[in-house]
Amino acid sequence: MGVESVLVTNASGGICPDFKVGDIMIIKDHINLPGFAGQHPLCGPNDERFGIRFPCMSDAYSKDLRTLALDVSSELGCSDFIRTGVYCMVSGPNFETIAEARMLLTLGCDSVGKTDTVQKER
Repeated sequence: MGVESVLVTNASGGICPDFKVGDIMIIKDHINLPGFAGQHPLCGPNDERFGIRFPCMSDAYSKDLRTLALDVSSELGCSDFIRTGVYCMVSGPNFETIAEARMLLTLGCDSVGKTDTVQKER
């Protein structure tokens, strides 16, 4: 398809105590918590047209693009509310309990987001 870079945005909850309401976080890594329980997008049949079966995730978020975003935000005078951090995906649809948020902080998460998709019974 020729796409070399994609910029994706979302709204998620900041759990890092250093973050303020309205801060923008550049993701440097992520934790797919449902993936630990087998709910992973790579499960199931592999369609090789979309790439390799087990992609390396050690550099999922380009350091060069993160550096570029930080440099541009500084040039624009926005560095006061730009953060970098680790995003954690949970399945939802409920918000996290206090204990769950504390656990995510312990794991190194800075923000947490969920899907509002509820699986229907088949």
